[in-house]
Amino acid sequence: MKKNNNLPDNSTNAFIRRGLLAAGLFAALAVLLTVLFDPFYHYHKPWFSLRPVLTDKEYQVIGTLRHFDYDAVLVGSSVVENNDNSWFDALFECRTVKAVRSYGGIADLCWYANEAFDAGQKKGAVIRKVFFNLDPTALIADASTTFEASGCPMYLYDRNPFNDVSYLLNKTVLFEKIPYMIAQNRSGYNPDLSYNWAEGKDFSREGVLSHYFRHKQETMLEPDAFEENVRENAELLTQLIAKNPQTQFYFFLPPYSVVWWDSAVRSGERDAFLYAQERVLSQILAFDNVEVYDFQTDEEIISDLDNYMDPIHFTPQINAYMAQTMAGESTGGAEPLHRVRAQDVKALMERTARLSDGWIERYIGSLDRQGLINYYPEEE
Repeated sequence: MKKNNNLPDNSTNAFIRRGLLAAGLFAALAVLLTVLFDPFYHYHKPWFSLRPVLTDKEYQVIGTLRHFDYDAVLVGSSVVENNDNSWFDALFECRTVKAVRSYGGIADLCWYANEAFDAGQKKGAVIRKVFFNLDPTALIADASTTFEASGCPMYLYDRNPFNDVSYLLNKTVLFEKIPYMIAQNRSGYNPDLSYNWAEGKDFSREGVLSHYFRHKQETMLEPDAFEENVRENAELLTQLIAKNPQTQFYFFLPPYSVVWWDSAVRSGERDAFLYAQERVLSQILAFDNVEVYDFQTDEEIISDLDNYMDPIHFTPQINAYMAQTMAGESTGGAEPLHRVRAQDVKALMERTARLSDGWIERYIGSLDRQGLINYYPEEE
């Protein structure tokens, strides 16, 4: 009989079977290692006496909220990342984790906070305290979550087990993230410094001014220019508070530098920022389980540009000062500095507008007269 050369012989079939078996074993090993070490904490908190290594917030915050043991959450943008969790643990007698989102949109942060409350409920645990950073820009931003639009790994965020293959069979996870997790444990990584970015950064006046280009023209927007966004963001916050009356909320306005205030005036958004703050603070202060702190008028901090690396981001020492102030430590247990009461909100925002004009005249004006302020080239 004539041999059919188009049919594979037994040796070829055996080679294919061995190849498939090897691929299957490798895939199984990859899945096993990923589940056991779980560097994004998608399935569990750390095992094998490993400390958590938290350096990839878009990948790790959600797993941390769902699986770690804690009773306090520090919620905010990149300006809260340099906090040491142990400060809050000691000052407020709690166990803190961070829920951070780079630009700090209210919708994203409230979504994280709700995940924390849901996880606590499932574990029979109570979230006793929430420390919530309110960026002025976030209060006027669109009140929709941005995780998917910004490219976050949604297979970690949703609860669909069938798309976990993107995590379980991921060469970056297998060959980079797991070895990095193990190496950081051996080097003494401190998980209380989760997502901290301060090391190696240039905090200086020169560094700040190198990041700032000034507009020459001022066109101030109407205070209610972002009215719909402000209303929707306020609703997200009040709903979060109302649903969790057993939790004490500490909201705080961060101390952006005088350069940022100059930018806010030059962009025409300052009055809109202050209007948004007045609207939101007035509404959240209607709840008994809310405290609000305003650090944005602390002139000693915001006028010293050596506290900053750019117009917004400040040193960890400023983070520590805010935590201590909210705990009442800096006043020996008396009424904390920067505490905002409901009846004072409107007057405080009016005062802040007046103060910002003075800061710009004294500090930015002086720098400008020294030729240290950069302008956009087309406006020179």
